[in-house]
Amino acid sequence: MFDSAVGTLAGEWRLITVDRRGWGESIPADEYRRTSIAEQSIEIASILRDLDPGPVTAIGIGLGGVVCLEMALAEPDLVARVFMIEPPVFGAIRAATEGMSADVDQIRLAASEGGEEAAYELFLSGELPTLGAGAERFADRADRGQHAARAFLVELPAVPAWPLDPVRLATLEAEVTVVTLPSTPALLKRAADAVTERVPGAESIHSSRDGADAVAPLIS
Repeated sequence: MFDSAVGTLAGEWRLITVDRRGWGESIPADEYRRTSIAEQSIEIASILRDLDPGPVTAIGIGLGGVVCLEMALAEPDLVARVFMIEPPVFGAIRAATEGMSADVDQIRLAASEGGEEAAYELFLSGELPTLGAGAERFADRADRGQHAARAFLVELPAVPAWPLDPVRLATLEAEVTVVTLPSTPALLKRAADAVTERVPGAESIHSSRDGADAVAPLIS
């Protein structure tokens, strides 16, 4: 997903790309059945502390963007800036509740009939109007490794369960930019607007480039 952005920025920045648990070359424990945004943040922060890069600019697409914001809240000395690209914080949109429930039912049905891989492919097809909004745009580059389908299902409840706590958000020190793309679906635009409104000092940007190609102009 980020290869083109890394290639563009190499030589100008120290670039650290992380395979979250279950994705890429990261192998989850056999009992991996649940996770949270906080847990994801802790694991990435631990990697950063080992590498000691100083305050970083953290960039994430989708769930990864929410993890970046959580890391900025929990580890303010590690994160100077956050770019959240299409954060799927549907819990901030009251009208999305029914849509999430309907999508979960479809995911459960797909998993019961075809296993974890079938549920993951359903998500990537773009046929889930809420939880899978716009997912088909990245289907050709999606990780389809041995653990990807399991990681997807484990992570699915994490963002809806993550609270946009105004008291905690008031302590935020990092600069936050919420990014939408030319291909961002309407529902994700509404989620991005909700995040921008609730995060103190957050800036909203509509990129002229799509996907991870939006990253380089953001930080250059």
